[in-house]
Amino acid sequence: MTCARLASIFATVAVMTLFQVDPIMAEPLAEPSISTSIIPVEHVVVRTKKPYAEVKDALETRLGRLNSDIRALLRENKVDELRAALTKLAGRDGLAIHYEAAHGDWLVLNGGRRNGNVYYIGNVLSAVAMTRQNFGAGLYAPLRVAVYEDKDGTTFEYDRPSTLFAQFHDPKIDEVAHSLDDRLAALIAVVAR
Repeated sequence: MTCARLASIFATVAVMTLFQVDPIMAEPLAEPSISTSIIPVEHVVVRTKKPYAEVKDALETRLGRLNSDIRALLRENKVDELRAALTKLAGRDGLAIHYEAAHGDWLVLNGGRRNGNVYYIGNVLSAVAMTRQNFGAGLYAPLRVAVYEDKDGTTFEYDRPSTLFAQFHDPKIDEVAHSLDDRLAALIAVVAR
């Protein structure tokens, strides 16, 4: 493609944008509708004198992990097998680790690592029950739980699920969210002992 042709394309896109025309669809652009809201969120901090290594091991041993086998069932649309696998994965706590963000390791970029991770913990079946009602609920499912070493032991931090999901003003979502409150608090109580 010649420089003249590229200049022509860029000029056309600039003119179409100036006149609010989508350069791909060649249609007038609709004005986006934007709304904002402020939501009150209850932040929970749980501290234990239990050493970080023990807490991390207890958490990771207790909870299952979303793995490639389960993701393969999803890709293959094996719904009944997927539902059974997700139920089994959630286990006694009704929760599983979806992802792990090694924020403590990334601190090497600022001079040194620190013992700490952010876990994305949830239950796919619970998430689906909420996102079926309002897809925006997927912003908070799975939940994030920071677990890190401090000078006295280990700290957990998370935002109480029911306060995050309350913004959707949906009784069905609220019911699941309160259940997540209970499951997460119970899990942390066991792991922190």
